[in-house]
Amino acid sequence: MHHSTRSHLNLQTQKISDLLYYSPPRTHNLTDLSCNQTRIPSSLSPNSLIKMTTSATLSEVAEQSKNCDHIGQTENKLNLQSLRAQERIALQSIHKITDDEMIQVDQWLSVLHKTFEDLEYPSVYRVIQATTYFNNELQVWYEETKTKINNDWTCFCDRLLQYIHDRQKNQINFSSTTPSLQNNNEPISLEHLIDSQFDKYSGTGDARVWLLQTMNQFKQCRLRRLEQLQAIPFLLVDIAYLWYVDNVDLIISFESFSKLFLQQFAPVSSKHQDISSIEKDKPSFLVSSSLATLHLQQTIADEIIKKPTYFRGSKDDVIDWLDNLEQRFKMAQWNDEQKLQYITVHLQDDAHRWWARAFGSTKAQQLAFEQLKCYKQTVNQSVIQYYDKIMELCKKVDLAMPDSLKLKYLMTGIRDSLKLHVALQDPKTTEIFLSMARKVEDTLSLTSSNGELHSDHINVNAVKFSEPLVRPSIPQQSFKQNRPNTSPYSPSQQFRPNHGHITQARNQPIRNYALSRYPSYTQQSNRCYNCGTP
Repeated sequence: MHHSTRSHLNLQTQKISDLLYYSPPRTHNLTDLSCNQTRIPSSLSPNSLIKMTTSATLSEVAEQSKNCDHIGQTENKLNLQSLRAQERIALQSIHKITDDEMIQVDQWLSVLHKTFEDLEYPSVYRVIQATTYFNNELQVWYEETKTKINNDWTCFCDRLLQYIHDRQKNQINFSSTTPSLQNNNEPISLEHLIDSQFDKYSGTGDARVWLLQTMNQFKQCRLRRLEQLQAIPFLLVDIAYLWYVDNVDLIISFESFSKLFLQQFAPVSSKHQDISSIEKDKPSFLVSSSLATLHLQQTIADEIIKKPTYFRGSKDDVIDWLDNLEQRFKMAQWNDEQKLQYITVHLQDDAHRWWARAFGSTKAQQLAFEQLKCYKQTVNQSVIQYYDKIMELCKKVDLAMPDSLKLKYLMTGIRDSLKLHVALQDPKTTEIFLSMARKVEDTLSLTSSNGELHSDHINVNAVKFSEPLVRPSIPQQSFKQNRPNTSPYSPSQQFRPNHGHITQARNQPIRNYALSRYPSYTQQSNRCYNCGTP
C-alpha cells in the first residue's frame, strides 16, 4: 500500500513561532511533535530561551578565557624550565679535554662552537665557558695569552689551534734531539730527571742564584711550562718544601711560584747586605752618593703612591699625563711590573671604567652572565628600575649584545602580572618594551590606588581633630591699652590683689576635654562670636 509523504500539518492553525522553535526533526511524525510540545512548559517563550542561551554562552567564554590565561602562564614557565634544562644537558655533554685529545682539538672546537650557536651564547661568555673544560696545561696557556685574546672567540680558536700545532712540533724535536733521556726504550720520569741533573734548594743559600740556574737548566732540557710547574715539588727539600706545601694553592704557574719564592727566601735584607759589602769597597763619597740616590728613589716612589697624578678621560691631555708619569717612574727606577701594578691608582671616572672593561677579570663577566639569566623583577621594583638593571647586566656581559637578545632577557624576568599584557602587544625593540610595560604598570597602579584615597583623607582629618586646644598668648601691654577703664578704682589699685592668679591662669593651656562630655559643642551656636549676644 502506498503511503503519502506529504505533511498532514495544518499551517492555518499553527503559529510561525511554534514552527520556528519547536519544529521536530523531519524523521518524526505529528505525534512526536505533539509530544515534544507537551514536554516544554507553556511559561517559556522563545525570547526567554534566547536570553538563557546567550547568558550561558558569555559565562562559558569568560571562564574559558581565564583558563587560557592560566594555561599560558604555566606554559611560559614550563618553556623556560625546559630551556634551562636543555642548556645544562648541552653543556654537560661536552667533556673535559685530555692530553691525548689535544691532537684532535679542531673537532672538539667544532662541537663546542655548534653548542654555543644553538644556545645563542655571546662571544664574551664563549671564551669563559670554553676554559672550564681545559686541563692544567691549557689553563696555564690561557693565563699567559688571555690579554692578547681579549675575549674574542675567533682569536681564541686560532691561537689555540696554533698552540697545539707548535706543541706537536716541539714534541717531535724533543724526542729526536734528546736520546739520552731514554734508557732501555723506556721514558725517564720527571722525578728521575730532576734528581740527576738539577740542584735542589733547602731554604738556605742565595735563592736568586739558584732560581736562575734552575731556569737555565729547564731550557737545556727543553722542559715545557707545564713540566716546569710539575717539577717544583721535586726541586725543593726541607724548609723550602714545607713552605711549598703551605702555599701550593696560590701557585698556578711557574711565574707565580718565582714571585712567592723570592718574597720568602730573598728578602730585602739581602739587598742591604749587598749594599754594605759595596760600601766597604768604595770610597766614602761614593757610598754617601749611592745612599742619597736610594733615599731619593724611595721618596719618589712614596710620592707616586700617596700623591698620584690623576687622569680622568677625554677632558685631560693624555700625552702630557703619560710623559709626566713616565718621568716619575724612571726616577723611581720601576720596572714594567711595578708600573702596571700602580697604574690603576692614577685612573679615575671614564679612564678607570675603560681600564676595568679592557683589563678586568673574566670572573666578573661570568658572574654578570649568571645573574642575567636568573634575574627577576621584585615586588617593589618599578619597570624603569628593572629595565635599567637588565641593561646594566647586558653591558657587563657583552657591549655588542644584539637588541633581540636583550629583549628576551627583559621578557623572561618581568613580573608575572605584567608579562601577559606586554607579551600580547609583541614589542620588537627594548625601547618599545619599556614604553608598553610602563603603560601597563600605570594602568594597574590606578586601580589599586583608588581604594586608598578615601581612607587617607579620613586619617588626616582625624589627626587634625585630635590636636589639643591651647589658649593664644596675648601681650599684656596691648591688652591694657585697648581695654577701657571702667573700674571705680585707680589705675594703681586695679588688678593688684589677683595679679599673681591672673598671670598664672593666662600661661596655662586650656585642658583638652573629650567632646563626648559636652554634647552642645557639636551644635552650631547662634550667639555672636565677639560679644556673646544672641
